[in-house]
Amino acid sequence: MTLFPVITGRTGLGPIFQGAADFGLELVEHRTLDGHIQELVHRPTLD
Repeated sequence: MTLFPVITGRTGLGPIFQGAADFGLELVEHRTLDGHIQELVHRPTLD
């Protein structure tokens, strides 16, 4: 499985960082919630 994180805002309809510089995402935390579901926490990093 490959994941592509996307930041969409509350509704997922409009871009929330329109006109912003490109940035990466650093994985800072992960945990298994019920043996099957993974929670991944990222923070933005400047490229």
